[in-house]
Amino acid sequence: MTGDDAVPQLSRLPCPALVALVLQVFSTHGEAATFSVGVDGACTHTTLAAALAAVPANGFHEVHIAAPSLDAQAAQITSRGVTVRGGYANCSAPASTGFTSLSGQGGGQDSVMTIRGSGNTVLLERINLIRGDEVYDGYGGGLDFKGAGTITLRDVGISQNYAGYGGGISVIGEGGNAVLRLETGTTILLNTAQFSGGGVRLEGSAQMIMNAPDSTIASNEALGLNPTNSQPQYGYGGGVQVIAPASATIGSSGIGNGAIVGNSARYGGGIAVNGGDQDVDGKVTLYSTNPTLPVRIHGNRASNTGGGIYLGTNLGVIDISRALLCAYDMRIDANVAAEGSALYLDSDYDPINQAYGALAAINRNTGFPGFCSPPAGSVRCAAGSDCNTMHGNRSENSVGSATPGAAILVQNGGYFEATRLSVRDNIGAHALRAFESNIALDATAFAGNTSSGTLFRLEDESALEIVDSTFAGNAIAASQVLSVNGDIDMLRSILWQPGKTSLTQSGGGKSIAMVIASETASLGAGASSLSPRLIDPDRGDVRLRAASPAIDFAPAITGNDVDADSLPRDRRLQPVPRDDGFVRDIGAYERQMIAPLVLNGDFNADLNLWTPVTAGTSTRDTAQNASGAPGSGSTRVSLANTFFGQSVSGLVQCVHLPGPGTYTLNGWGRGTGNMTVAGDIAQLYWEYRDSGGETCTQGDPNTSGYLFLSNQASWRRPASPLVIEVSAAQWTTTSSVAVTMIVFENSVSGPPRTATGWFDGITLEWLDPNDRIFDDGFEP
Repeated sequence: MTGDDAVPQLSRLPCPALVALVLQVFSTHGEAATFSVGVDGACTHTTLAAALAAVPANGFHEVHIAAPSLDAQAAQITSRGVTVRGGYANCSAPASTGFTSLSGQGGGQDSVMTIRGSGNTVLLERINLIRGDEVYDGYGGGLDFKGAGTITLRDVGISQNYAGYGGGISVIGEGGNAVLRLETGTTILLNTAQFSGGGVRLEGSAQMIMNAPDSTIASNEALGLNPTNSQPQYGYGGGVQVIAPASATIGSSGIGNGAIVGNSARYGGGIAVNGGDQDVDGKVTLYSTNPTLPVRIHGNRASNTGGGIYLGTNLGVIDISRALLCAYDMRIDANVAAEGSALYLDSDYDPINQAYGALAAINRNTGFPGFCSPPAGSVRCAAGSDCNTMHGNRSENSVGSATPGAAILVQNGGYFEATRLSVRDNIGAHALRAFESNIALDATAFAGNTSSGTLFRLEDESALEIVDSTFAGNAIAASQVLSVNGDIDMLRSILWQPGKTSLTQSGGGKSIAMVIASETASLGAGASSLSPRLIDPDRGDVRLRAASPAIDFAPAITGNDVDADSLPRDRRLQPVPRDDGFVRDIGAYERQMIAPLVLNGDFNADLNLWTPVTAGTSTRDTAQNASGAPGSGSTRVSLANTFFGQSVSGLVQCVHLPGPGTYTLNGWGRGTGNMTVAGDIAQLYWEYRDSGGETCTQGDPNTSGYLFLSNQASWRRPASPLVIEVSAAQWTTTSSVAVTMIVFENSVSGPPRTATGWFDGITLEWLDPNDRIFDDGFEP
C-alpha cells in the first residue's frame, strides 16, 4: 500500500473510533491512554472486551466503565498495565461515583475476568465480579489469574461465583511471582468451589497480601465433592487455600466480625495450607495492623478437620514441602470442626532429614526452626483488647452434634509453639491433643475450657514444654489434667484444678520446677500446693490477686520480658516482704501494681466476686450509681419485715493483704432518711485476722468494727476513711480483711418495716509510705 491506502482517513472514522486510534498512537510512545465503555457519544467502546483489546502492551492505561452493570462477561487481560474502574455516571464524568457489576451470567461457562501472561500490573477498582460460572473443574469463577505480575483489588466485590478451584479467585504464579493485593473495601463473599479454595486459591509462586482495613473473605464454601461420582474429594480452604510454595499475609482488621469469617470446607473452614510437590514451604502469616481490632479468624466451619485453620504437608522421599503458620496478635474464635476446631496440624515426620511437616508458631519472633518474623507494619494489641486468643471454638460434626475432638490437634510429627496466648472457653474432648509431636508453651493461659476428657492429651512419645503459664478454671471430666506419653518440662507455672490429678505420664523424662499446683504428688518435688489466689478462675480470669504467693516467686529472666497481656515481667511489688531478690510472678500473668485489693467494688456489670451472707437480700440496682462508669449501677441490700435496730447483712468479700503496712477502707453509701427524718443506715462491717486462712474466717478476728457511710437518701462517702494498721510482726501470708455490707434498720415509719441501703465504690487501699508502687524506679 502507498499513499492514502497506507494511512487511515481520520475524517471518515466515527468519533469514538477516532479517539481510540489517537490514544493507541500516543500510547506507543509511552503516553497513558484512557478508554471508556458505555453507550453515550463520548465513549470509546461499547463493550468491555473491545476496550481491553484496545489497551496497548506498553505503558499504564485506564479503562473506565460508565454502566451500572454488564452481563455475560468473560473479560480477558494479557500482559498489560491497566486500571479497570467502574462506577462512572457517563463517559465524560471526571471521577467514579458508583460501582459497576460485571456478571458472568448469561454467557458461556467461564470466569468473569481472566488474566494471563507476565508483567501484568492490573488494578480493579469500584467493580463487582459476580455470578461467574466456570466449569466444575475450572479455575477462578470471579477472577482467574495465571501468570506473573500484580493484581490489586480496591473497593471490589467478588461474589456468588463458582469454579472447581478458587470459587471467587484463583491465582497461579507461573513464569514469575504473581501477587494478589486485597485493599480497602474489598469483599470476597458467597463464592463456591466444587473442590477447594472457596474464596481464594493460591498456587505456585503466588502471594496474597491482605493488610488494608475494611476488607473481608466471608461465607465462602469449598464443597469437596466430585460431581461425576458424588464422592468426597479434596475440600480444602473454605475461605483461603494456600498450596506451597504460595503464601498469604493477612493483617486486615476486616469488616464486622473479622478478616476470615463464616467460611466452610471439609478441611480448613477458614484457611487451609497444603504442602506442594516441591521442596518449598507454603505459609500463612497473620498479624494485626490496628491495635484495637486484631486480625480475626471467626465463625468458620470444617466438617472434618481445622475449623479455623488447617495445615497439611506433603513429605516425599527427598522433597519436604511444609505447611507453616506464623501468627501475631490475633483472634481465632467461634470456629467449629469435628477435630481441631481452632487449629489442625496434619503432619508427617521425616526421620532422615529430621524435619517437621506442619509447624505453627504464635507470637514467636523466630519460631521453629526460624521461619517466622513479624511483618513490617505489624502492631501489638492495645491493653484490654480481646487479642491473642483461641476461644469459643467447638468440636462438632456437620449436624451440630458434639464430637471427641480437640481445639488444637497436632498430628504425627507436627510442631506447635505459642507465646502470649489465651486458650479459653473451647468445648471438646481436649483443649490440646498431639501425636508424636512437639508442643512448647510460654506465657500461655488455658482457662474456662470444657473437656470431656483430659485438658491435654499427648501420645506416641510427644514432648511438652510449659514455661510461665497458667491452667485453671477448666471443666474437665477426666480425673487428670494432663496426660503425657513422652517428655514433660514445666517451669514457673500454675496448674490449679482442685479435685484433679495434675499429671499422668508414661515414658519420657520429667522436669518440674517452681510450680504451684492443686495436686502435687504426680508432679514431684518441684511443685508446691500454696493457693495461687487467682482473680476469678470460674469466669476465666486467671490473673493473680494482690496477695497471691505466686507474686515475686522467681528470679528475673533476661530477654523474656512480657507476660500474656504483653505487660512487663519482673515487676517487684513493694509491700510483699521478700529477702531473696525474686521479682518474677509465676504463671501467665505478671501483676503490675497492688491496687485494687477489693475486686468489683464498683459493680459495673454484676455482683461477681462478692458472696451473699443473707440469701436474697442483695441485687444490682442500675438506677443508682455513685462511682465507676456513669449508669453502671450499685448494690442494693434490702429485707422486708424487719424490726427497729435490726442489722441486715448483704454481701461479703474476703481480701488477703499483700504485706504489712497501713490500709484504708472506704466506700459510698446511701440510706433512706433526710435531714429531719431518720432513715436506714448503710455501713461497712470489717474483720481483720492475722491468720484468717483462705476464706478469711479462720479463728476469731483480731480487730473488727463498722464504717458509717450514710443514713441519707443521697450518696455519701466518709471524708476520712477507716485505717487498719498491720505491723510486720502481725502480718502472715493469710492476713486478711473481710468486708461486709450492712444495712441497719433505723426508720421511724412502720411496722411493717423494710431495711434498705445502697453500696458502691468500696475500696481497701494500701498506703505506700514512699508514695510509689514499685521499688525499681517505674511509675505505676
